[in-house]
Amino acid sequence: MKVQVNYRSMSTSQGIVRNGDMVDLPTAEVDRINSMKPGALIEIEETAVFKSAKPKAKTKKRARNKDGTLKGDDPSTPDVNEAWEDG
Repeated sequence: MKVQVNYRSMSTSQGIVRNGDMVDLPTAEVDRINSMKPGALIEIEETAVFKSAKPKAKTKKRARNKDGTLKGDDPSTPDVNEAWEDG
């Protein structure tokens, strides 16, 4: 559970934390500390991080011959570009 320390300093499983620090502590430890020192830790709401809804542009990849050289386009097939994979 992510919490903010609202106490001058205290020892936790994450080491010594001070007022204003944000730490990730187990729920049981947060409950134990707050029972001994009410208001010492304030729970921080975790917000979801979303990736961009914009789809990634697919990069084109040049087609290669068996020996590794680049393929050229065949002019006799105007509807297909053999120089590119998925062309």
